[in-house]
Amino acid sequence: MIPAKFLNPFDTPDADNLTFLKAATFVCDTDENIFLTGKAGSGKTTFLKYIRSQTKKRCAVVAPTGIAAINAGGETIHSFLQLPFGPFIPGTVSGFGGTPDNVEDKHSLLARLRLRETKQQLIRKLQLLIIDEVSMVRADLLDAMDLVLRHVRRQYHKPFGGVQMVFIGDMFQLPPVAQPEDWEILRNFYSSTYFFDSVAIRENPPLYIELTKIYRQKDKVFIDLLNRIRTGNVTYDDIDTLNARQVQEGVDYKGYIVLCTHNQIADTINREELEKLATPTHKFKGKITNDFSEKNLPTEMELNLKEGAQVMFIKNDLQTPRRYYNGKIGVVERIDVNGIKVSFPGEPASNSLIADLEVWKNVRYALDPRKGEVVEDEIGSFSQYPLRLAWAITVHKSQGLTLDKAIVDLNRAFASGQVYVALSRCTSIEGLALRSKLNIENVMIDSRIIDFAETEADEAELDLRLEASRRHAHLSRMIQAFTFTDLIEAVTQAALELSKRKLGPAQQNMDLIGKIRNSLLTAQTHAETFHWQVRSFFEAGEDIKIIERGAAARIYFSQKVFVPILADIDAHLIMLNDKTKVAKHAKVWSSLRVLVDQKNAEILS
Repeated sequence: MIPAKFLNPFDTPDADNLTFLKAATFVCDTDENIFLTGKAGSGKTTFLKYIRSQTKKRCAVVAPTGIAAINAGGETIHSFLQLPFGPFIPGTVSGFGGTPDNVEDKHSLLARLRLRETKQQLIRKLQLLIIDEVSMVRADLLDAMDLVLRHVRRQYHKPFGGVQMVFIGDMFQLPPVAQPEDWEILRNFYSSTYFFDSVAIRENPPLYIELTKIYRQKDKVFIDLLNRIRTGNVTYDDIDTLNARQVQEGVDYKGYIVLCTHNQIADTINREELEKLATPTHKFKGKITNDFSEKNLPTEMELNLKEGAQVMFIKNDLQTPRRYYNGKIGVVERIDVNGIKVSFPGEPASNSLIADLEVWKNVRYALDPRKGEVVEDEIGSFSQYPLRLAWAITVHKSQGLTLDKAIVDLNRAFASGQVYVALSRCTSIEGLALRSKLNIENVMIDSRIIDFAETEADEAELDLRLEASRRHAHLSRMIQAFTFTDLIEAVTQAALELSKRKLGPAQQNMDLIGKIRNSLLTAQTHAETFHWQVRSFFEAGEDIKIIERGAAARIYFSQKVFVPILADIDAHLIMLNDKTKVAKHAKVWSSLRVLVDQKNAEILS
């Protein structure tokens, strides 16, 4: 059982879900790298949203594809770190004959890396990096991330440059994709394409935590059946149970959506069903504002609808109580000047609603120079009705959806996990129908995923590790707060910039910058003694002494070092304000003052 003191910091969506709470505490209160997984419908997306709303760490969210990034409210991995799209090998290209030009190794990747200084500053400030849909991240891409983070953060011997990593996804769902020509190269370095076979993860495995409470399905028999399919322990009785749900002649399947394996199949079904309706076609054109790639559109740019069309909502309603959810099926009842009215067969007429336009944002992360915080900049948006035709959808696009009624057509299933993804969209076995019989051979599970799942930590281990990790994180944050090397480097760079200024009070500039640098160098010497002291207390288990010593250090360094430096800079800026042709001088000093003030705030927090 998790200690009661860990139940207080968070107001969780489900207070009874202790694994959820424990995982959130690991993310927010420790520096542990976490792999957060769970069966379909266990709350992984809820967990991501919850962490974003609760953490006080400087945080960014990335995902492997544009659509996944839009849904997660973050950036793509490639955009965030400016990574190329070709394969990355942890060896050297020169030692691998016949390698195509698009293959990168550590030397070529870093040589071609083009990150703006502002992005580099952001990456260095980052404390938490979350990768959503990590099941689709290839091993080589993760190793490329590890290399760039170590390089930019100048933490060459720390995994991912010392930033805390949270990997969210279900490895039993859809796998990463490698083209045959890419895999011919990568197979010489990796045993699989899965992220857990990257060098970075092999050498530094994350803490494996699985959410076990299922919210999508309520029937334990169906939940257990799905779990056996997920883990490859399916029985012939399970297959018989599912095949008993095969589509029957004469049964009305109105309101069902077909889950199929290929886009072409889904598009054909939707087009043919729409053409059967005799009502007029209404076209609704979406709007792209600024930077939003059409490849990442969550629905059609031009939505063609008719009265009577079966549609699916592709976003959760933000109103309370919630009127619809991502995956809810409805029928277009009426289209007029008031908008698109959608009704829900089997529900009261009062549940019908007029669909509102929704906005999807394309964000990029930036660093607020005044506060030193990571912020989201909206660089573009897409507005459209949150609807799509819903007679059919591919299994891939159904990830994350909750469906009441579905006809599953997996006769051409081609990927590990595809059967599980399709079946687990359904809220109950009563709402499930199979287009064709399922064979036990269709349930494909990669044994390497089973092996990785066996690294999951048990509850007792989590409880012990949580207490130790919290102590270690507290010590690390204290030492980081009382480390001034980055600020000393910034002062050195400011001195270099000021030395270029020939006009104005050059000597006064250099005198003050020298005084500040010397003060910080002395402070760093004292800080290193402080580091040694608190590490000794830590090893001795004397946490009270760490707290007491930290409180004293806050007062000392703030009052004796940073307050005087801030006062000197303020006085210097006042002096510059009375002079001409010193705008660039003032800019350097103002920027330096922000950094000093941020460091002072950090040690006092």
